[in-house]
Amino acid sequence: MFSRIFILLLLSSCSLFKGSEKLRSNDLLKNLESIKVEGEGKGRLHIHERQYLFGVESLLREDKSWIMGVAIPLHGEEVLLFPSLDQKNTDDYSMDSFALRIDAGIRENLKNSTLKGADFLSALRKTLRFLLAYRLKLPVNCEAKDKDHVCSLGEDDFLVMSEEKSLRVVTPFAGHQLITTASNLTGPIFMNTQFKVTAPETKQDLLTLELFWK
Repeated sequence: MFSRIFILLLLSSCSLFKGSEKLRSNDLLKNLESIKVEGEGKGRLHIHERQYLFGVESLLREDKSWIMGVAIPLHGEEVLLFPSLDQKNTDDYSMDSFALRIDAGIRENLKNSTLKGADFLSALRKTLRFLLAYRLKLPVNCEAKDKDHVCSLGEDDFLVMSEEKSLRVVTPFAGHQLITTASNLTGPIFMNTQFKVTAPETKQDLLTLELFWK
């Protein structure tokens, strides 16, 4: 029942809060800054045939830590925390409750895959660090490559693809890709940020974490 209501709410939100025809600016860095990873809304975690729906609230704290709290019906509240995003070290995070759920979901539902929970979480941290670079006062450099751009933050490179109403950021890691898609960037209220793990060799979608912002 909850899942049906949730889907209906998402569909109605998409129809009510349509964005304009194009992104607000031709400035790639400004458009990257507009990708939403803080706020309140709803979320969906999909790992193979397993799916969780939840309420979500996230923010970048003064200590440069990004924290996301989720409220899963019948399971309670859980947390995902990435401390010190202003620092390069990607190993400096603990397996908080929601991170443990993701790790367990990967091990239980993707037994034939080489994807590991720790690798996904490391790639997610790296991506969040890139998306929040302006807030973290970290320098990002972007160079055009064909129709796309390659952006660098320190030693990490990201492929950024601009479309009419969305941006995609590709983060390669451990034989996989984390594809971040931000859609409806121009809408006044409703925005969507999706993190999807794919296996380039098999072209399979393995895991999707989708956030629907108010």
